[in-house]
Amino acid sequence: MRTPIMQTLSVQTSIGQASTAKPCGPTRFKQHLLFRSLLLASALSVCTGADAQKTLEEIVVTAQKRVQSLQDVPAAVSAIAGESVRDFLGAGENIRALAGRVPSLQVESSNGRQSPRFYIRGLGNYDFDVNATQPVSLILDEVALENSVLKSLPLFDVERVEVLKGPQGTLFGRSTTAGVVKIDTVKPRYETDGYVKAGYGSRGTISTEGAVGGGIGRDVAARLSLKYLDRDAWIDNTVNGGGDDFGGFDELSYRLQFLWTPNDAATVLFKLHGFHQDGDHPQIFYANGFTPGREGLRPGFDEEVVSQDGVSGFDLDHIGGSAKVEYEFDAVKFTSISAYDTVESFSRTDLDGGLVGGPEVIGELGRQAFFNASSGDGLSDHFQFTQEFRLSGEQQNLFYQVGLFYLAEDITVDSNDFATPSGVSTALTQAEQETTSAAVFGQVEYALNDDLSVTGGLRFTRDDKELEVIPGPGATVPAASIDADDDYVSWELALNYDYSDNVSLYSRLGTASRGPVTLGRFGFTSQADTETITSFEVGFKSSLFDGRARWNATIYAYEIDDQQLTATGGTGNTNELLNADKTEGSGFETDFEALITEHLRVAFNLSYNDTEIKDSNLNVELCSSTPLCTPKDPIVDTFDGRFGTVNLVSVDGNPLPRAPEWLYNISAHYDYPLATGTLYASTDWNYRSESNIFLYESVEFVAEERWIGGLRVGYKNVDDNLDIALVGRNITDEIVADGAIDFLNMTAFVNEPRFWGVEAIYSF
Repeated sequence: MRTPIMQTLSVQTSIGQASTAKPCGPTRFKQHLLFRSLLLASALSVCTGADAQKTLEEIVVTAQKRVQSLQDVPAAVSAIAGESVRDFLGAGENIRALAGRVPSLQVESSNGRQSPRFYIRGLGNYDFDVNATQPVSLILDEVALENSVLKSLPLFDVERVEVLKGPQGTLFGRSTTAGVVKIDTVKPRYETDGYVKAGYGSRGTISTEGAVGGGIGRDVAARLSLKYLDRDAWIDNTVNGGGDDFGGFDELSYRLQFLWTPNDAATVLFKLHGFHQDGDHPQIFYANGFTPGREGLRPGFDEEVVSQDGVSGFDLDHIGGSAKVEYEFDAVKFTSISAYDTVESFSRTDLDGGLVGGPEVIGELGRQAFFNASSGDGLSDHFQFTQEFRLSGEQQNLFYQVGLFYLAEDITVDSNDFATPSGVSTALTQAEQETTSAAVFGQVEYALNDDLSVTGGLRFTRDDKELEVIPGPGATVPAASIDADDDYVSWELALNYDYSDNVSLYSRLGTASRGPVTLGRFGFTSQADTETITSFEVGFKSSLFDGRARWNATIYAYEIDDQQLTATGGTGNTNELLNADKTEGSGFETDFEALITEHLRVAFNLSYNDTEIKDSNLNVELCSSTPLCTPKDPIVDTFDGRFGTVNLVSVDGNPLPRAPEWLYNISAHYDYPLATGTLYASTDWNYRSESNIFLYESVEFVAEERWIGGLRVGYKNVDDNLDIALVGRNITDEIVADGAIDFLNMTAFVNEPRFWGVEAIYSF
């Protein structure tokens, strides 16, 4: 029997009790013959080892802007609980630590702790410009964060992270062709609760965070959440005679919320949040970290040593607020969400990553031949305002919601060239951009009978962009402007069938679009037209062995018309927006979780994503590194450019950049009960296959495959409110190339090294 469409669900925070346990064995398999061969090994271990009264907790999500069990959503959705998020970020990591934790999710950045870039099913945008748009929307507490710098916000006091895979154009609109990463923080409650957490670890990392909340009046509750993170410099710069010069930073973030319930029908939630960040280097670049003609970091590479003669640093200041109002009439709920955010940021770095020298240093680790390159980018002015109105209701077997959405964004991007090593700006170029977007949308779910339901949705969007380039002191580019606008329609159609009480099947056909985009970095303007994706997926979701295991899987295929791509680097180190005629992708995703015994819990997820660019006329600049990289793509043209010889290569048939085919994540948690509490140990291992870094393929510029392992060993007291643990991240200290810069030398940047630390968490 289907769960009622509008039934209120609650998250179980621990392993629950099964109300009607049934024996394991062949009789249970008869209902699920379709899955028997694939689950036999798991069945034997679960059925023989687990206590028949223990079940997995129910996962509750808001992926369709309403509370539902994850198993009832006719789409590929994964969720990460707040406690797991806290563990993943316990080593001083930021949101990039979520990469690979659920199927098909990849997160990386060439700006370090700023401007993370998200990829789902191989679709993302590796553009490093602070004005770059992404096909994955990041939504924090129901507010879409448009600019990539806003997406740098730390995660703390989080209720849940949801990853919605595939186009989400109906309910979430613009820039969701790949999907959505949706973050919900812990909201105020009238009962007093909170926690305090402190940690210390490798590289002098100090972390503290906490939250406290409760009722402050008859109908008002509040919650204050804080996080502070500090790390010492840990990378030696030989140019300054050695010593720890780079790698240090500090971050302070806060969130204050007030919940007002004046009566049974009305709820008002106010939120104020902010974030300050500064550090000595946004991203550590290693000159000639690659060897010509060879994949992978060169022999002798040491991530703790650089030779840089440029000035570097970064800072960010953000403040924002939102108001959510809900009012329930007799049969209709009204929702209004208003939000305003503003951020200022700037980061500058030694782009070449090395000490300048003559021709004798070509290809030498830590050295740059002939000239220096140092630049910086940031937002000197920014605001984002969003407003959404929704009406939703239920009538017998019908649920519906309709809404209006509006976005206004105004930004000013500062791009600076710097003299090296003085750090004096030699040229300033500004790009001012105004964006407005308006949409109307609706979704309907209709239960055809007790087992089968159909969902349909439609959205109309209008986007407008105006970009103006303003040359500043020392700039050599002329003033320029771009006006771009478009309107587009997104839609979805999904079926959900309850095959049995424990297995549901679904199929989904949907579209989404990313409206026109513009860039003006250092005055070099470019634009790309609207991209549109059409995607089809089928899958199943199952609860097995009387609730002691859960297995979900999906297969999908999509086609993108006019995909927006960015050619970065090359001879001029510029960003050029492009449209590919078509891009195709396909793959599968699966996740499995089980209680093997009363005290042992295991989880596994896997995804395979295959992508291919299909455009015989799409050519981009090959690297202009000295020494030159080794191309795998055919050179179709060679000519003299502004900064030297330009080699154009065809990328037709290439996979998308930063799109690994395989992602795995394996985790296990074991409890050992004591009279005074519980000893526990958990481990997680994350695998990423290799991928090309740029649109073109070369031997050297490859984001390498890697296995990253984590460990947590700790003690919880008998009241389960004190947790003391030893924490390890990247415990095998695997260092691989994560990215590159291709216009100077074979510059590399890498992942975080091994971390060991201790943490204590007290909850109340």
